[in-house]
Amino acid sequence: MARNPREMYYIDGSTVRKVKPDRERVQRPARRKRSRTYEKAAVTAESSLGFDMGYMLVLSVMLIVMIVSCVVMLSVQGNVEHKERNIESLQRELESVQADNDAYEDSLNNMYSLDDIYKIATGELGMVYSKNGQIIHYEKEDGDYVKQYSDVPKTVD
Repeated sequence: MARNPREMYYIDGSTVRKVKPDRERVQRPARRKRSRTYEKAAVTAESSLGFDMGYMLVLSVMLIVMIVSCVVMLSVQGNVEHKERNIESLQRELESVQADNDAYEDSLNNMYSLDDIYKIATGELGMVYSKNGQIIHYEKEDGDYVKQYSDVPKTVD
C-alpha cells in the first residue's frame, strides 16, 4: 500500500488529524503581513495610551510632590507630638510647684497661733492693749495720705 505523501496523518492525543498540504504552508508571507499589521496596531495602541514623555514627566513630578508632602506631614506630626509631651511635662511640673506652694502657705499660716502672737507682743515687745480714750481719729482730707506736722497730743481735749 503506497501512501500518498499529501495525505499524511499525525496523532494529537486521542484524535488523528491530517497534516496540511504544502500549498497551505507556503502562505507564510500573508501571516507575516498579519504580524506586521499586528505590530503596527500594537504600536498605535501603545502610543494612544498616552504614555509619552510628557505624561511620564508629569506623573513623576506628581509622585515626587506626594512623597515630599508625606515626609513634611510626618515631620510636622512628630513636632506636634514632641511639643505635646513637653506641655504635659510642664503641666506636671506646674502642679508639683503649686502643691509645694500650697504646703508652704499652710505651714506659714499654721506657724503661729493668735495666742503665740499675743504672748510675743506683750512679753517680748512690751506691747499693751489700748485703753478707752487713747485712740484718736483724724478726718482724712482730699489727699491720698495724711501728713503729720506735729506730735500727736497725749490727751484729747
